[in-house]
Amino acid sequence: MKLASRVFMAVVLVASLTACSSFRFPGVYKVGIQQGHIITQEMVEQLKLGMSKRQVRFVLGNTLVPDTFNDDRWDYPYSVRRGSQGEITQYRYTVYFGNDKLVKTEGDFLPGKAPLTEEKSEKYLDDMNRDVPVPTEDNTPPKVPDPEELE
Repeated sequence: MKLASRVFMAVVLVASLTACSSFRFPGVYKVGIQQGHIITQEMVEQLKLGMSKRQVRFVLGNTLVPDTFNDDRWDYPYSVRRGSQGEITQYRYTVYFGNDKLVKTEGDFLPGKAPLTEEKSEKYLDDMNRDVPVPTEDNTPPKVPDPEELE
């Protein structure tokens, strides 16, 4: 009987410790949570005033938050949370259209070309003082032709 009560108390103790939100097991990796589109400087450099919506969609991708009342503004939100309890860092890149042509862009994007190796990625994050995931060269969209070249 004594053994059963000791085992029961041990199970209750372990269960209560794991249920506490302030208790964390040492060495457990917390995954950074990211949502939205990563907009890089390379993508922004490909945008040119006068591009059609189709060309902008090819460069930046579909917007995650389509505005049903205003189709002339596309928002590309992006947020990152470091670990499960970390601070949320938010970015937004906005594209404006007039007569189905690109007229204005504004917002936040990741600077420079992304490095290719893990070692360079860590140095890049340290240099940029950013806590965001680094896109790889595989995610770089192909060059888009000038709107004048298509006509």
